[in-house]
Amino acid sequence: MSLFADVCWRHWPKACTCPPSADEIERMKSDVFLLGREVQRENRRAREFSEALADLVRAVCRARDVRMADGGEDNVPADIQALAEQAKQAADLLREDRNQDRVTELMKRIEGKS
Repeated sequence: MSLFADVCWRHWPKACTCPPSADEIERMKSDVFLLGREVQRENRRAREFSEALADLVRAVCRARDVRMADGGEDNVPADIQALAEQAKQAADLLREDRNQDRVTELMKRIEGKS
């Protein structure tokens, strides 16, 4: 028994450069697999959220357009006009490159290599 459990006594106190054990390698593979699954789940949730937000944006814009067609700007209350402006901002946010789905394609490439 060592006083310093889980510490490589040959390299302590600096970082251990010994190769990991087979159990540790399997644990790391398991962790990577679980993290990959969690990334896929979060990506699915984000995709569902973006679709719901896009549907909401379309509904708000449609409601504003219907009122505009019925009576012009006089028939559009200020709160619906403000909501339509916010919906346009949300639509712009959804279209930004940083909000595009990159994980699905990446996971397909990774799974194809395995």
